[in-house]
Amino acid sequence: MKKPLMWLTAALASCAMVGVGHAANLIVNGDFSTPNVGSGFGDFASIPGWTSNTGDSLEVGSSPIYGLSCYTTACQNLEVNANTFGSVSQTVTLTAGEKYTLSWVYGGRNAGGPQQLDVLFGGALVGVDNSNGVTASWTPNSVTLVATSSSETLTFTSVDVGGSPSFGNELTGVSLSAVPEPASWALMLIGAAATGAGLRRRRGAAAAA
Repeated sequence: MKKPLMWLTAALASCAMVGVGHAANLIVNGDFSTPNVGSGFGDFASIPGWTSNTGDSLEVGSSPIYGLSCYTTACQNLEVNANTFGSVSQTVTLTAGEKYTLSWVYGGRNAGGPQQLDVLFGGALVGVDNSNGVTASWTPNSVTLVATSSSETLTFTSVDVGGSPSFGNELTGVSLSAVPEPASWALMLIGAAATGAGLRRRRGAAAAA
């Protein structure tokens, strides 16, 4: 009875390991792959997952259009400064008290002057990105947050620091995923150990045969 139990434990732990390694992204359209704009760009009244807080359109474009490399598979991003200093948001459903990892990738254009993008979660400032308006490059960001309610609003807001109001603050790769609990990590380690022991036994039996 010990061997089946051991392999059952390993199987369960392996499933947990897969779940831990691929935590679900709670953000809808975080790579701005929808709508597909091909090699161009477009201004839209609405796009999946995101809302404009200024009444301005939502500009989605192919990253090379903005002088940037392809950071995601879709090779698209949002220009928060569509026609003015923009602000976009998305509300997500969470579990109060749980930890989450928020990640996003900020892009600066090689024109448009200095830019700043504030990142807010549940109304609290959790990040600030800046661009000098000269260098076009991507900057990855990641912070760990604790949900204070069953839903929170994630907001990206352009700040006027002297640059163009309609040219800058590129955004892509937005993700929000739950941080694994210690128990999940423990189960993952147990599963890895059990799987390793099982493989060693199988190799030993094969060699003996």
